[in-house]
Amino acid sequence: MVLSKKKGKNTSKKSKKSKVNATKSNPSIKKIIVSQALSDEEMASKEGQYFDESHYTTIINEDCDVYRKLPNNKECLLFRFRKNVLTPNLCKIGMKHLKKPAMKKHANRGASAGLLDYSKMPSYVNDPKQHVNPDRFRIQGYYSKHTGKYVKDSVGNIAQSNILGYFDRKDRNGDNKYNKLPCRTTAFTRDNIEQWKEVVSLFCEMDQFFKQLTPDKHKKQKLRAHMTDYVINDTAFSTITINYNWRTALHKDSGDFQDGFGNLVVLEEGSYEGGYTGFPQYKIAVDVREGDFLAMDVHQWHCNTEIKPKSKDYTRLSIVAYLREKMILCKKS
Repeated sequence: MVLSKKKGKNTSKKSKKSKVNATKSNPSIKKIIVSQALSDEEMASKEGQYFDESHYTTIINEDCDVYRKLPNNKECLLFRFRKNVLTPNLCKIGMKHLKKPAMKKHANRGASAGLLDYSKMPSYVNDPKQHVNPDRFRIQGYYSKHTGKYVKDSVGNIAQSNILGYFDRKDRNGDNKYNKLPCRTTAFTRDNIEQWKEVVSLFCEMDQFFKQLTPDKHKKQKLRAHMTDYVINDTAFSTITINYNWRTALHKDSGDFQDGFGNLVVLEEGSYEGGYTGFPQYKIAVDVREGDFLAMDVHQWHCNTEIKPKSKDYTRLSIVAYLREKMILCKKS
């Protein structure tokens, strides 16, 4: 079954109807209940792999609430999706300030960057095939091609992805003055004060939809977030991940607050198809486009379908807002 599957970029403006449909209780919102098509063991064995569009029997492109059926026949929210609800100007501001930092390459994204592929690893790693402690997604240390010295860092496939806001690990590349606590302000937030102030409005709007759609999750997450100083304004978020034209492989988000939820929006330039956010265990995916909002259980297996360019220059900039579990280590005194 395919629900209103549309191609291309959303261009319609936010309407009064879409504002109403953002609320959880609206009876006109379609509800779907999904059951496991693949076992937990099968999914774990496929971590780091990709699922094509043909795998999914349902692709959502309309307001919808989706629940997964548990073994005891109870229902548990998998995601809520709302179309064309974001303020267009905030999307423009987000693209203006976040496109360039999202293009930054990192090699520490684990399973979401796919199974270890030496051709996709950073050029500074000297002959990664010789390393003796690889797992499926990374090598545990390497010899630098530039210095010849051994570097005790975990390195995997390169992804164009970056983090903003605050993080619960020290900066392994940063100055020691930023490493006094296990929590830190990320480089973009620290070094681009004016841009950060402007783009925070988008994150605040995401927080409002998070609150409307999953109030119980939001309440728990915001209470936890504000136990520290490492929180983005008056939101339930500590951290933002931004991804540039990146198709993620099968993974569960690690390090997120276990009782919280992930919140996803997409900004666009040019034209493309695909890039659906999929939950392959349940054979259901969502076509999140600019203006849309997705509140999702990131602790379930998820990944993206192939992104297919329709114009020479295109951008799919995905933004995920969440709370890091270990930010609580920097609890207010």
